[in-house]
Amino acid sequence: MKKLVAVALTGILSASFLAGCGANSGGQPPVKESGSASSDETGTLSGGQDDDYPVVRMAYSHIFPIEDEEAVEEEMNKILREEAHAEVDLVGIDFSDMTSQMNLLLTGGNKEPLDIFSSFWYLPLNTLKSNGQIAELDDLLKTHPEVLDLFKDNPEVLEACKVDGKLYALPTLGPWSSPEFYFTTKADSDSANIDWSKVNTLDDVTDAMLAMKKVNPDHYYIPGATETYYIPKDIDTLGDNNTFLGVLTDPLNSTKVENYYESDYFMNFMKNVKTWSENGLISPDPMSNTLPTLMSVQNGITSGSPGYCWSDEEWVYEANIQQQYGGDVVGHNYGERLITTSNIQTYLWHITSFSTNKEAAMNVLAALYTDSRLDDIYGNGVEGKNYVLNADGKLEFPEGENNQNNGWTGIGASYSLPNTSECRPWYYQPEDMWDQMMKTNSEAKPSLALGFVFDSTPVADQITACANVCAQYYLPLINGEADIDDTLPAFQQALHDAGIDDIIAEKQSQLDKWLASK
Repeated sequence: MKKLVAVALTGILSASFLAGCGANSGGQPPVKESGSASSDETGTLSGGQDDDYPVVRMAYSHIFPIEDEEAVEEEMNKILREEAHAEVDLVGIDFSDMTSQMNLLLTGGNKEPLDIFSSFWYLPLNTLKSNGQIAELDDLLKTHPEVLDLFKDNPEVLEACKVDGKLYALPTLGPWSSPEFYFTTKADSDSANIDWSKVNTLDDVTDAMLAMKKVNPDHYYIPGATETYYIPKDIDTLGDNNTFLGVLTDPLNSTKVENYYESDYFMNFMKNVKTWSENGLISPDPMSNTLPTLMSVQNGITSGSPGYCWSDEEWVYEANIQQQYGGDVVGHNYGERLITTSNIQTYLWHITSFSTNKEAAMNVLAALYTDSRLDDIYGNGVEGKNYVLNADGKLEFPEGENNQNNGWTGIGASYSLPNTSECRPWYYQPEDMWDQMMKTNSEAKPSLALGFVFDSTPVADQITACANVCAQYYLPLINGEADIDDTLPAFQQALHDAGIDDIIAEKQSQLDKWLASK
């Protein structure tokens, strides 16, 4: 199982579910002015004085063909040569083969090691640390206090990026809560007269889908696929967004670590999955569907999907302007709005342990956090090539082009990037989106375990064994391909045999010690 679900790279195209780039508006964190970095601030770099710049290799994801990588690199390097005394070499990662490509790039002995990457859609922080794939950042950041200053009002956010008290990642500046979300076509919703203001639980979502199915018997509302369509966002997964091996199901009131797959929460989810399967809500032949979740809706395989996003109103606003789903859609957040370590760890940036010039890599990464021009280029591409400005000063695709053929990723400057606070908005985005994001942060409730990061090293073998069990059982269960009554007990027992009780005990012990130290 991979991270996320419903954001499927097209979800990055559109929010989280949809990614967004906030307009230049009030309330954004400070951004460094062009040319403000001095040689003293950027560390000691070979060649900084004679244009022999160190080259930093930085990964980016794409799902469609790329033509303008060199043009994007050069536009970024015009800024980086001055701001970071370095250049960037962008390394494309095909989303369809992300895990294997990243594994190859993040192993020792690679002749061209990767320097900077985002772990979004890849591996959790503690696994990357246990694998020895990421570098400690504390010393590297001593010459870049301006980066840490961006988080001075939310120190617990940085705590969520530490293992054993040391910083191994930087979070993005963006929304740190993304409640559960369900969306469907407006036509299907209207046909069943669904009042989404009354949909507050997963059970309510099921009732809404059943009502729509009754009116539209040939439609499906759950995109069964080889990628999971459901990530629990109203619990605290304690940093494990992949396999959920030990979670807090009531994180506002209890710090008891539970076996997710035997919890009341999961049993209720299974009850709903059984209803979905028995009533034909899950799309047919799910194990042959390799499309990301949103693309299943775009391609008409389903008429709706679960997921999560930071704002249902903003997500629907963007979707209906872009018209990616064959017409208007409606959607609704449900469940608690939480800030958890897992939410913060969804979008993390790292320097690899294999980087041969970590100082140069940090200079580039720091520039991405303090100069949004770089995020704008990295996310949106080059003006005139990959986008044009309309009369309102917003970005749109050149005539005859879209996010699939515009030559760059089509992702846009999203909040999966370090800092998009001053990026120009796209035509489908509200002017005040950055302020909206910050407002949701102030409204979200922190988990009692916010800032706790589990060190998986003592139970690494058990985690690997349990992950293999999850890979065998989980997708067939949630896709309705396995009989829940027969298969779920076998799944639960296999997890016990693989060592899930050791994992839970170790998590509880570490969490208790962390809580006692606060």
